[in-house]
Amino acid sequence: MRSPTGGSAKLLEWVKTGRINGIISDTILDEALRHAQKISRNKIGLKEEIQDIFKHIIPAPKKNFVSKHEKDVLDAGDAHVLASCFETKTDFLVTLDKKHLLVLRKSITAFTIVSPKELILLISLKG
Repeated sequence: MRSPTGGSAKLLEWVKTGRINGIISDTILDEALRHAQKISRNKIGLKEEIQDIFKHIIPAPKKNFVSKHEKDVLDAGDAHVLASCFETKTDFLVTLDKKHLLVLRKSITAFTIVSPKELILLISLKG
């Protein structure tokens, strides 16, 4: 949401136009809104933009499900991300978080953890 160009922007556009199915949770939406000022945005406008892009905003995962995944992450605060991915049976977790999530690629096999650039390349290769 910070930059109008680059891999993340391209994927957000693909989600918005229906080229790919993008899903976020209420927890991710709340997280984005808490950081709205960091990207010079107001919360109301940002929320409307996110809701316009993501037609599928799922409820936050249940606490017991999040707790179950705390052992799988380096930072317990990221457990909700894995919980949502497992809950939705996602194919890909797309993230820019090199320190906490991209490093889990080898240990998480139920879905593929990729950067935006990597997902764009995978999609492009499939035609």
